[in-house]
This record gives sequence, structure tokens and C-alpha cells, in this order.
Amino acid sequence: MKFRIISKTALMLLLSGSLAFGQDQTVGETWSLEECINYAWEHNLTVRNSELNQLGNEINLKQAQWALAPNLNAGGSLGKSFGRTIDPVTNRFVSRDFLSGGISANANVTLYQGGMMRNTIKQNKVDLEASQYDLEKTKNDIGLNVATNYLNVLLNREQLANAEFQLEVTKEQLERTKKLVAAGSLPLSNELDLESQVASNEVSVVNAENNLSISILNLKQSMQMPAHEDLEIEIPDLEVEGVTIAVTDADEIYSIALTTQPEVRSAELGVESSEIGVKISKSGYLPTLSLGGSLSTNYSDQAVEITGSQDINVPSAPIGFVQGSGATVLSNPSTVNVPTTNEDYAWNDQLNDNLGQSVRVNLNIPIFNRLATKSSVQRAEIQKQRAEITAENTRNTLRQNVETAHTNAVASYKSYEASLKRVEALEETFRATEQRYNVGTAHFTDYQVASNNLFAARAALTQSKYSFIFRVKILDFYLGNPITLD
Repeated sequence: MKFRIISKTALMLLLSGSLAFGQDQTVGETWSLEECINYAWEHNLTVRNSELNQLGNEINLKQAQWALAPNLNAGGSLGKSFGRTIDPVTNRFVSRDFLSGGISANANVTLYQGGMMRNTIKQNKVDLEASQYDLEKTKNDIGLNVATNYLNVLLNREQLANAEFQLEVTKEQLERTKKLVAAGSLPLSNELDLESQVASNEVSVVNAENNLSISILNLKQSMQMPAHEDLEIEIPDLEVEGVTIAVTDADEIYSIALTTQPEVRSAELGVESSEIGVKISKSGYLPTLSLGGSLSTNYSDQAVEITGSQDINVPSAPIGFVQGSGATVLSNPSTVNVPTTNEDYAWNDQLNDNLGQSVRVNLNIPIFNRLATKSSVQRAEIQKQRAEITAENTRNTLRQNVETAHTNAVASYKSYEASLKRVEALEETFRATEQRYNVGTAHFTDYQVASNNLFAARAALTQSKYSFIFRVKILDFYLGNPITLD
């Protein structure tokens, strides 16, 4: 096996195509692997769902950032009152219909909340970055699935070609045998046996055609393409001799994969987010300080404007009688200062005169909230431990997948080499048996066994060829390289 170590120049997404690909493909054109994957990305609902998750995290981040800004609310009212009620402007009981209204505005800003808002912003940033890696992971999974089905189509194409080749060889042998039988050189049974073999080969061709159709359907379904649409894929020139494992050591591949695979980074960000979540929960133990202010004013059509005041002399008046004599008791004359009013009190003057402002500082110190904060901290600690377990499990799964992929790649290459030698040997066996059969020194059973063995060996060689190519491409994926069939 040819092993060579190459340097990795950049971390690239799996199967990232260099050309943008639209939804429409010109009829009659063949589809490359990159075009199939791009089509799948555009139409796959799982990708769309991941994109929506990312969009939701962007919204959460913006909301958390704007939580640092003051809030501002305004309102107004206008109503008609009937019967006895209190005039909201004069604060007097009135027994008449009147129109009143008011407007208000208030603002509030949190100055300190134990670091909750700042940490929430940090957590949302981490969650947004994690969702971006989750989207990459989703695309990677879809790309791998499409690539697998794409290679299965190529494999079944070759298997069909092998079956058709065997059928043609058998048909040619049947034609030669018919001539020899007609000449009396071979018995009729040889011709009948070959006709039976042709029928068996035709069944093999039909089975290979069915396998090809199923593999094309699987490829379409992995692309989210309707089955009735035409799909003709490119047939690259794939040879095992041009495919090599870039890095021969599984541990080295794993070390590189830790830096290239998005699920690892997403899991690490999950741990970071959970650590921030613990800080957010602990902020419930700390006091909250906020600053607020408000403006308000009102209006009533029964309000009167006070324009000044004037003195009114109050003369003496009887207030009672002296007991016994019955003499009248008079009050002392006095002067009373009373306001003067203007009944035509304009609404804009009322709104200006009744304007009120307030500023307040609010301090809230948590003392006992029935263990709500403590329970929140405990749940955050549990979430952190779960995130750590998830991250460790992700790394373990990646390591196992890399080890399995590397072992399979090495094993599949050995299988390919053995299959290649077997095909070469069986080709010589079949050639010699065919020559003997043509001159009548070999029985049809020998010819049939040699033919079937050669066909089975070629099928196994094709299978091992694509198995090795695909597994090497998987290793390239773990190295952060794009999988292509160039």
C-alpha cells in the first residue's frame, strides 16, 4: 500500500463545493458529487431547521444586548364620567358629567443585577457559535450520506458492466458452440448448457440493473429529489493506485480531527455555555439596583384656572342665643381671601400646569426566596456536568470512528490486493478452461465453474475497490479535507 504524509493547509468543511449550485440543473447535464451535495443542502429540511436554530440564537443575542438599554413606555387615556365621582384634576367630588384624560411616560434602567445581563450576553454568543457548528455538522452528515449513495451508484454501474460483460462472453461462446455442434464436433448438450448459462447471466444483468436503480433512488432520496426527476451523475475515473491515505497513524488523525470536526467544537462550547449558566444562576444571590423616572399630566373639561385671589369681607351674623336671657350672639366680622378663577381653561394649558416628574432609585436585596436561587444554581451545576459528559462522549465517539475508519481502510486495501490477484489468476484459469472446452477436452461444468468464479471475483474486486476509496475519503474528512472524486 502506498502511504504518504501530506501537510494540511486549511481546515475545510466536508464536501464544500467550490462552485455555487442553484436549484435547477440543465436537462441532459451530468451531476458531480459537489452539485448533488449542494442540492441536498438546499432542499434538506434538517439543514433548514438548523439554520432556523441559528437565527433564533442570533435573536436571543440581540435581545440580551438590548437588555442593557433603558426601557421606555408611554400611555394615555380619555374617558367620560357620569354621576357622582371624583374629578382627577381637582380631586373634588362632582355630580355632573365630565370629560377627563391624561398621558404618562416612564423609563427604567437596570444598573446592576449581579452580572446576570452581561453573562447572559456571553452565554448567547457562545450558543450562537455552537449553533453554527451544529449547522456544519448537519451539512457534514448529509454530505457523507450523499457521498455514500453516490459511490454506491458508481459501484452498481460497474457491477452491471461486469454482469453485461459476462453475458456477452457467454453469448459469444454459445455462438461458437452452435457452429461446432452443427459441424458435429460437440454434442447438442453443450449448446443447451450454454443456453441455460446465458439465461442465468441475463438474470444477473437484471439483478444488477435493479440494484443500480435502487442505488439511484437512494441517492435521489438523500438529496431530497423526487424520484421521477432525471439524474445522471458524472462517472469519474477512479483507480486505487491514485488513492492514498494521507496520514498513516490513527492517533495523529484523531488529533487533527479534534480540531476540524464541528461536533467537537460544539460540545466544547456547550460546556462553556453551561459554566456561564452557573454564574447567571448565582447572580440571584446578589442585589439589584435600578434607576427609574416618570412624567405624567392630565386634563378635565370641568377644571378651572386659578388666576389670582381677592379679599371678601364677611359681616357678623347670628350664631346662637344666650341661655337664660335669650340674647342673640353675633360672630365677629372677618376678611376671607378666596381665589379667582377662569372658567375657560384650555386643554394645553392644563397639560402644562398639571405636569409631574419623578426620579427614583430602586434597590432590591434578596434575603430569602424559598430556596429558588439555590435550586437554580444546583440545576445549572447539573447541566454543566451533563455538558462535560456530552463533550467527553463526543470525543470518545470521534476517536472510535477514526480508529474504525483507519482499520477499515487498511483492511479494505488488503482485500483489494487479494481480490486483484484472485481475478488475475481466475482470468488465466478461465482462458485455459475456455480453450479446452472449445476443443472438447473440458466439460461444460468446468467451463461454468470457471466463468462463475471469474464473475464473482470481479464483483468482489469492484466491491473492495469502492470500499477502499470510500474509507480513504472518510479519513480525509476527519483530516478536515474536502471529499472529492477528482
